Amino acid sequence: MMLFVRWLAWGIYAISLNSLADDLGAVALDAIVQPRIVIVIDDMGNNLAEGEAALALPGPVTYAVLPHSAYGRSLALAANRLGKDVMLHVPMANTQNLKLGPGALTQGLSEARFKEILNAGLDSVPYATGLNNHMGSLLTRQRTPMKWVMEVAKSRGLFFLDSRTTGGSVAWDTARNEGVPALIRDIFLDHEQTEVFLNRQFVRAVKIARKYGTAIVIGHPYPITTTFLQKAIPALDEAGVQLVSAPALLMQQQQTARLLELAKTQQLIDNQLLSGCELPEKHEC
Repeated sequence: MMLFVRWLAWGIYAISLNSLADDLGAVALDAIVQPRIVIVIDDMGNNLAEGEAALALPGPVTYAVLPHSAYGRSLALAANRLGKDVMLHVPMANTQNLKLGPGALTQGLSEARFKEILNAGLDSVPYATGLNNHMGSLLTRQRTPMKWVMEVAKSRGLFFLDSRTTGGSVAWDTARNEGVPALIRDIFLDHEQTEVFLNRQFVRAVKIARKYGTAIVIGHPYPITTTFLQKAIPALDEAGVQLVSAPALLMQQQQTARLLELAKTQQLIDNQLLSGCELPEKHEC
């Protein structure tokens, strides 16, 4: 395993160098824009031992807890004690009619009943700061129910992560349109439960983070995933990639947006001063 971890760290490092050469040429990567990865562990709540093992992962991993699950509340409370961020992993209707479990959002519900179910699910997961969809390949294609989801999220000051279980999802767009902070999944880590597959997906996530600045990874509390991440997460730091929670990434993005806006305003003022404009009250140069 240690040989594997050293190989993984080297693989991540090699990818970082190649990505830098391809995407930035000779320009050095500024530490302020250090690549960042969010790791979300879905499906927390049905298995206590697996959930506790996942909570023991190092660093600011984010945990998505199923509503009304046997151990969801206790795991959410434990996560909060450990300083970890928690989300509601809300079941949504899928195209294959797979079993959803309690707290599911489905077609045909009235707006009032839909929001009642969602609010009850959120109440069942203490300290939830956001939510993402469990399944949802059917419901996330539909703008009206997604609008209802975002209205609840906005009323409770929550963010939304689109798990992107279908290419036709409108969830992320709807969240943004409704003024809800939103993220979108880049990589599913473990839908094949082999070490080779986990490694390949993890390295893909690092490559995405280096190219675009961020990557959102979703995994599950499978023993093989937990064992893999216990070794892989420390390798991120060695490779110069920062692990952040989902709320922390959103906060960083908002801060960056504000700084960019300030920079644009300052540039406008500088340009006007250079052109001789005295910046009258209405800025009518």
